[in-house]
Amino acid sequence: MSLLAVERTVTVFSAQVVETEGMLARIAVMLNPYDVRELALSLDDGSLRITVEGDGFDAGRVAARLEKVIGVLDVDYSRS
Repeated sequence: MSLLAVERTVTVFSAQVVETEGMLARIAVMLNPYDVRELALSLDDGSLRITVEGDGFDAGRVAARLEKVIGVLDVDYSRS
């Protein structure tokens, strides 16, 4: 019996950040209904990376919501 890997859609959001205090908590609350697989903040290069699994949501709307978080700039996303 062989196990087949299930191909799942993931969307990766990335952004530059300028302020980090409380940011992860605000973002975690905002992304609550989504299947977040990665939420990483790099203080060294001031970047944020979020990976969301699934394809039943509007990625443009999520990116727009992320841009409203204080300290988050220039949100981009790619879906694979």
